[in-house]
Amino acid sequence: MSEVYKKILIKGVVQGVGFRPFVYRTAIENHISGSVINLGNMVQILAAGSPQNIESFLSDLQTKNPPLSRIDEINISDEKFSGAEFGSNEFLILESAEGESGNSIIPPDTAVCSDCLSDMQSPDNRRYLYPFTVCTNCGPRYTTVKKLPYDRKNTVMNDFPLCSDCLNEYTNVNDRRYHAQPVCCPKCGPIHTFEKSAAAEISKKIDKRETRETAETRKTKETRNTKEIKNTRETVVLSSGTDALKEAAKAIDNGFVVALKGDGGFHLVCDAFNEEAVRLLRDRLKRPAQPFAVMVRTTDVIENHARIRRENKERIHSETFATSETFATSETFATSETLDHLDLLENVRRPIAICNKSDSYALALSVAPKLHNIGIMLPYSAAHYVLFNFLKTDVVVMTSANLPGLPMVIDNDDAFFKLSHIADYFLFHNRTIQNRTDDTVIRFVNNEPIFLRRSRGFVPERIKLPFSAETAETAVSGVGAEMNNTLSFAKDGNIFLSQYIGNTKHLQTAAYHAEAFETLGQLTGIRPEIIACDMHPDFNTTHFAQDYAAANGSALVRVQHHHAHICSVMADNDLPIDSVVLGIALDGVGYGDDQTVWGGEILKCTYAEYERLSSLAPQPMAGGDLATKFPSRLVFGMLYSYIQNETLSEEDLLSLNLYFPRGSEEAKIVLSQLKNNFNVALSSSSGRVLDAAAALLGLCGERTYDGEPAMILESTAYQGVLELTAASDLSEMSFLSDVLGSENLPTLNDLSYFRPTFKQIQENNSKNKENDGAKRTLFDTSALLYSLYLEVIAGENSRFTKNQLAALFIHAFAEGIGRLALKNIEETGIQTVCVSGGVANNDYIVSVLAKTLKENGIVLLTHKNLPPGDGCISHGQVASVTARLIAEKNSKSKH
Repeated sequence: MSEVYKKILIKGVVQGVGFRPFVYRTAIENHISGSVINLGNMVQILAAGSPQNIESFLSDLQTKNPPLSRIDEINISDEKFSGAEFGSNEFLILESAEGESGNSIIPPDTAVCSDCLSDMQSPDNRRYLYPFTVCTNCGPRYTTVKKLPYDRKNTVMNDFPLCSDCLNEYTNVNDRRYHAQPVCCPKCGPIHTFEKSAAAEISKKIDKRETRETAETRKTKETRNTKEIKNTRETVVLSSGTDALKEAAKAIDNGFVVALKGDGGFHLVCDAFNEEAVRLLRDRLKRPAQPFAVMVRTTDVIENHARIRRENKERIHSETFATSETFATSETFATSETLDHLDLLENVRRPIAICNKSDSYALALSVAPKLHNIGIMLPYSAAHYVLFNFLKTDVVVMTSANLPGLPMVIDNDDAFFKLSHIADYFLFHNRTIQNRTDDTVIRFVNNEPIFLRRSRGFVPERIKLPFSAETAETAVSGVGAEMNNTLSFAKDGNIFLSQYIGNTKHLQTAAYHAEAFETLGQLTGIRPEIIACDMHPDFNTTHFAQDYAAANGSALVRVQHHHAHICSVMADNDLPIDSVVLGIALDGVGYGDDQTVWGGEILKCTYAEYERLSSLAPQPMAGGDLATKFPSRLVFGMLYSYIQNETLSEEDLLSLNLYFPRGSEEAKIVLSQLKNNFNVALSSSSGRVLDAAAALLGLCGERTYDGEPAMILESTAYQGVLELTAASDLSEMSFLSDVLGSENLPTLNDLSYFRPTFKQIQENNSKNKENDGAKRTLFDTSALLYSLYLEVIAGENSRFTKNQLAALFIHAFAEGIGRLALKNIEETGIQTVCVSGGVANNDYIVSVLAKTLKENGIVLLTHKNLPPGDGCISHGQVASVTARLIAEKNSKSKH
């Protein structure tokens, strides 16, 4: 029978996942001759065999592929080639070569696998307790790669030549470490050192037997490594290798703070049970209240301190979600209907999962003060497991080592320079971190998992656009907004998102943004012909986009902030290109087309256009951004109309127990600003309304981290709902049902004490001048806050506790948004409703909003693969621009 010849091009996650050895073994099993080669952004296979064998080979390629791989696209063509060079039934793995740009990319970093853990736990294994143990199926990828193709020479592991034993594994096609680029062992791989500042005066030793190594002693111990550790820091090396992790564990157990270098950056670590250690870390980090994430030894320990959602009591994992030994795309992550906390925590992606504190919660109070929940993760790197092997404590604080607003530290010398006043000790290693990557954070909102931060474990995966790849071939990039920023690159119907970047108003973070832009462009092979940015003229990202467009001849497109939010959630739900939705955009700040601050909007949206239908009432912010830091200013601003109509006096407001840094004199100045409209900005922000309520209730007088007042208000409301329990129709509310059970929940009527009210204003400065003079309906948030004010001044005469008032306020706020949406549904006939924005992270608000709409036959669409906050903005920018391009192309083709 004559042979069939095929050329096969495969795009997807096919690098760094053992794909070529899989192809080789599959070819041998099916009696196929030919070759496989990595072409930078895709894999090319030349295959020759009988028709039956070729058919079986092609089937196996698509059904038996490695666990970390993903095939997005496979192109098969007939192409005869010379088989003489291969020999009979010979199949070769060829050396990687540069190729054309495609849609393939390396996989994210994943947790160490059970096989590698077994190696590390076996005293007879040469990798016993070796903290850099990996194989083809696990470990760091994105954080190590410099460029494609993903070969060792293009990663940071090129600094560590393989020893003979590792080389044998690396070149043995039947070994699970075949072409595992990070592979190494104690003979040839990276090494840890445990160090302290030479100038530091530490008040106590780790133990009496602690010894100090001189640099010369350390060199002697490390002669087994081919790369000498360079140390330009003024430190004392206390120990190295496995001893370094053992001594670090002792330091943590004894109440010290250790800066630990991981795969994607440094973490600051201390004993999570030790209140003194946690407070010391807070004081040094100047982070008085922002919650710390914790790393926990095992899931059994987690259940001692947190309430774990168990959708499946028998712990049978959903087939559509990855278990600890398999891998899933973020799309399958989003579509699973049976996820619970353990599905997230035990997954190879190892995100931080936000869990409610349990009644037996016993961690230090300062770990997550004033909040009802806590961020928890399990160990994910080999080094974490070795550290816990030596630790006595079962839970450690594991927080990113960066000063507020600045990028995560990744370099040893830089870490010593920036963290020596924070950390008592340093656990360094000598492997370079090429691409910094923060931990991913996920919580359940309205019973669905959503991202608060999408980073390690998910980046740089592609997310498909719901548009035809053939009509979306133009390369587009979105640079995001300012806070919680990300980048996006798109071509051929695929979007690649960067890791979490942070607050780009800081110059160091803006520089990191530019660096990440270059890295993602290089790894995807995408050079944007169009670059999209926010409408805000003063964002550093806007300036970056303008400069890039000018320097590279790219077109510049500005996308309104909240339109980008809604475009993102539309694409995240695979809505087709001609969709029309009502978008509910709820966040802290976004530059409106009328040059005011928006943040509580009902928009009529397509991917290309939007119209502002309704919003929260614009509120005066005395001092502008100062009001976001000190929300008592917001209370005065929101209630000032009641002074103007003589319902309240200035003395009424001045008598409130509100926090102003300079006391009563500052309070009087704020009133003067409002009276004279001096340095007062208008904002329809939903985040600011929640901040004002938190301040009025005495929960938060100064915002020390992003979202703090609203988060404390939500946690207080959580307790308030528990106090208001009764027979219920709220069994679907995740923030209640996992605690109370469906029989003990309050009814909607029980919580509808405050009644949202609405008013209309005349539109005068709209984007669409044809709308000027039209009426726009507003949610009167001043009236809502005034209702709360009356209860607060009633003091002990109020029938409600502070916790209950928080619950009633949030409930009324969410109900008001729902009623505003229903009014616009009735007027427009649009039945598809989406929500996005940072406030959509609030479980209480989204649960009430979704229930209000559901009772009227409307399903609320929320994010699946992206954060509702500004981490989705770059994605929405790209989705909007791509849709506009397709619409223009289709319009031209019709003519």
